[in-house]
Amino acid sequence: MSALQHSNLRCVSKSFRYQLFKEVQSSHATHYKSTTPSQSLMKHPNVLWMVSDHQAFANRKLNIEYLPLQKRLGEIGTTFRRAYTVLPICSPARASMLTGLYPHMHGLTENDGRFGGRAELDVGEALLQRDFRAAGYRCGWFGKWHLNHDTSACDHGFEGFSLPGYGYPYNTPEYKAYLSSIQSGPLFAEIEVPGESRLAPATQVDLLEEDSWYDYEAGSAILHGPEEVHEAHFLADAAIRWIKSVDRTHPFFVRLDPWGPHPPYTVPSGFQSEMRDEDVFLSHNLDHDLETRPAHHAQYRDQWQRDLREDSFDWPRLTRRAIEHSIVVERALKKVIDFLEDCGRIENTIIVFCADHGDAVASNGGVMNKGSLLTEETIRIPMVFAGPSIARGKTTDALIANVDVAPTLLDLCDLTPSSTHQGLSVEGQLHNPRGSALRDKIMVQHYGLHIPIVQRCLVQSNWKYVLQEDGFEELYRLDADPYERTNLAIEDPNASAILNQLRSGLRKEMESLGDNQKEIRSVLDTLSE
Repeated sequence: MSALQHSNLRCVSKSFRYQLFKEVQSSHATHYKSTTPSQSLMKHPNVLWMVSDHQAFANRKLNIEYLPLQKRLGEIGTTFRRAYTVLPICSPARASMLTGLYPHMHGLTENDGRFGGRAELDVGEALLQRDFRAAGYRCGWFGKWHLNHDTSACDHGFEGFSLPGYGYPYNTPEYKAYLSSIQSGPLFAEIEVPGESRLAPATQVDLLEEDSWYDYEAGSAILHGPEEVHEAHFLADAAIRWIKSVDRTHPFFVRLDPWGPHPPYTVPSGFQSEMRDEDVFLSHNLDHDLETRPAHHAQYRDQWQRDLREDSFDWPRLTRRAIEHSIVVERALKKVIDFLEDCGRIENTIIVFCADHGDAVASNGGVMNKGSLLTEETIRIPMVFAGPSIARGKTTDALIANVDVAPTLLDLCDLTPSSTHQGLSVEGQLHNPRGSALRDKIMVQHYGLHIPIVQRCLVQSNWKYVLQEDGFEELYRLDADPYERTNLAIEDPNASAILNQLRSGLRKEMESLGDNQKEIRSVLDTLSE
């Protein structure tokens, strides 16, 4: 392989082309086989880590039969039913997953650094792949990055397909080459439920020419073509091709990050759904008046009312499309699992599926997307592990956060981390799901999305406590009130004891994690006086 070919394959965002990827696969595999010491190969398992973007999960009464990836991984692995993100926004959560640190430590506290946090991760930082590469792994990344405006995953030590910034796959040469093998001509997204652009239903958007349409659109659309035209299938196909290029004596670590099911909920016209109308469950807090919630909840709801067309608030249709978009994404990702099973490589592969954060669509008084909400709909995520020595077909209610994935994978692969992680390894829980839970609490952070607003949340046992910088408190008993309709901090005069307990718990968790956010610490001091 020439140096030029090798450089192109490793930095797709600059000059990589999909056809070149297919042409150099075999020589790339030969290159690694000949330059890596054979005695170090395959003493560690492979890793496949799949991260969906913004997946509706909590309070949805989802039928697992419709979600093929979660269903299959649940059969061969362990499912965590109480998994949380550490911050329900894309860039902070994604940085935490790669660093094993909470957002206040790695510094990406908002998307794009809009309220004073860091805007991006720098090349050369201590990210998870550094330890895998040092152990002889080939590391691949396919899909969304959203951690630097100017560089992609390929500039941070990964091979594969990645784009700087948020990224937009449909108008790239790589996707166009992929599409040409499926259908000819343009690829249209036909507006179904209007989003922020206020484009009328039936308006057609040419995705091969548009460069950012779904970066800002909240409604739904139908892709003109078979299911395989969806970007998630494009990424799965590329990941499978890359895994084929990895010599079987060489371990691989691969991240697969589709841009969905983030809105706009895009479902191909060739997609066949088995969902029944009775499976479209509207959250019990959709009609919440928000009077006992923080003021920014109602402000966020009202902003949607001003920004969207009247026909945008088709909650049953949006809910259906959000779930169907999840189904499309999971079908695509499951193809990689099927490939590993068919080629006999799954027995030595650790597989993880999770999301960066949740989705508030059709919940909490009538909102979409996520805003600055710390509701169960935005902070709860799917989380499933499968692989060698991981308990099969088990579920657990043990608390876990997506910041825990990095240290857990290093433990499962018997690798020593080169940097400190704040996340906790749940390796023992995976071997024995009925054993003692490693965590008894989880802290979730927020610094704001559309407006700056500092908040902290503590989930401990069945209690949930949320504190924001102006001193407003929320308290919920999740086992009795999973939809957070009754804010006990306001509505229960006998809640002082548990409030004090959770305030103390939040303070201790912040102290143990080095979270010195002055606004929250000051409020806690005042409340404890």
